[in-house]
Amino acid sequence: MISPVGKNAAPAAQARRRGSLDQVLIDAAMDLFASYGYRGTSLARIARAAGVTKGALYWHFADKQEFFIAVVSKVLGEWELVFEKSARATNAAEFRAEFGRMFDTMAALNEKNPWVSRLLLIIALESHKIGPRVLRSMRQANLDGIASFRELVERGQRLGILEAHLDPNWAATQIYSSYLGLAMLWYLHGPRFDLRRSLRRQAREFMRQWSVAK
Repeated sequence: MISPVGKNAAPAAQARRRGSLDQVLIDAAMDLFASYGYRGTSLARIARAAGVTKGALYWHFADKQEFFIAVVSKVLGEWELVFEKSARATNAAEFRAEFGRMFDTMAALNEKNPWVSRLLLIIALESHKIGPRVLRSMRQANLDGIASFRELVERGQRLGILEAHLDPNWAATQIYSSYLGLAMLWYLHGPRFDLRRSLRRQAREFMRQWSVAK
C-alpha cells in the first residue's frame, strides 16, 4: 500500500514522489482505456494494473474523468513537443518541406503510439457516456489542433505560396478531418492500410489545390 507523504515532508520531495506515481497511474490507465474503452475501465481496474490500492488513487486523481483527461494530456503533450521542435519555414522551398513533413510526423507519431487513434475512436463512439469535463477537454484539444493547422496555412499565405482567397479555417478543418479519417482507417485495417503513404498523398493533394503556382 502506498501511504500519503507526511505533513513534514519537504515540498520538493513530495512533488517528486507524486509526479513519479502519477506517471505510473497514467500509463496504466492509458493501456486500460485503449483495451476496454472509457465505460469498461474502472478505478478498481486501474488500481490493480498499477499495483496500488483504490484508496491511493484518490490521493492523485479525484475520479475517472480526471484520469482520462490526464491520459489525453500526456498523449497530446508528447505530440506538441515534437511539433514545437520543428523548424518554421521562412521561404517557399522551406514551407513546402514543412507542410509535407507535418503529415509525415503525424504518421510517425501514430505508428509509434497507436493509442492516439484508439483515443479518437473512444471519444467518437462513447461521447454519450463520457462526462462533460472530458468532452470539454477533448473539444478544446480539437480546437487547438485546428488552430495549429490554421497558423500553418496563414504562414503559407503570408509567404505567397498558398492562395490569398483560401479560407484558413476551412483549410485547417480539411487537414484535420482528412488526418482523422486516414488514421482511423489505419487503426482498423493495420498494415493493409499504408498510413504514411496515404498522408503524404493527401499533403501533395492539398498543396496542389491550394498553391498559387498550379
